[in-house]
Amino acid sequence: MQKRTKSGGTAKTAKKGRAVKAGGLTLGLVGFAKISAVEGVTMRPSTRKMFADFDRRGLSPAERRREILEKHAKKV
Repeated sequence: MQKRTKSGGTAKTAKKGRAVKAGGLTLGLVGFAKISAVEGVTMRPSTRKMFADFDRRGLSPAERRREILEKHAKKV
């Protein structure tokens, strides 16, 4: 499926309407979970809750990164 981008180009759309940029790939939570399952990596229930909370609150990617860094950064 093709979708117009803000710059006038087209991008493929992933599930849930998220765009995948040409020349790059934005991997969503579902795709990451599938790849991780093949590698034998699983997500903790607390992490699933954290991402569900991010979705519920509608956080931007920058806000998500900031909250993850705050949660996991070593305190000096």
